Amino acid sequence: MAVISQKRLLDLKEAANYLSISRPKLYEWSLQGKILSVRIDNKRLFDVLELDELSIGSSEKEHENATCECLQFIKK
Repeated sequence: MAVISQKRLLDLKEAANYLSISRPKLYEWSLQGKILSVRIDNKRLFDVLELDELSIGSSEKEHENATCECLQFIKK
């Protein structure tokens, strides 16, 4: 029987890949407080649930912006 193991905490490289962004960009966001991280043994770790919230929040904001743009176009 195969055991499926999912990590809850990802290192910087794994988290950047998970979000499809560069490592420097993720590190920058972490320093700016846009995303939470913890440091354990000189490693910065990111919670997958936090990454998902960031990803979902970005998608919702993009959707809201697109909706506003469409409404502005219709009003013209």
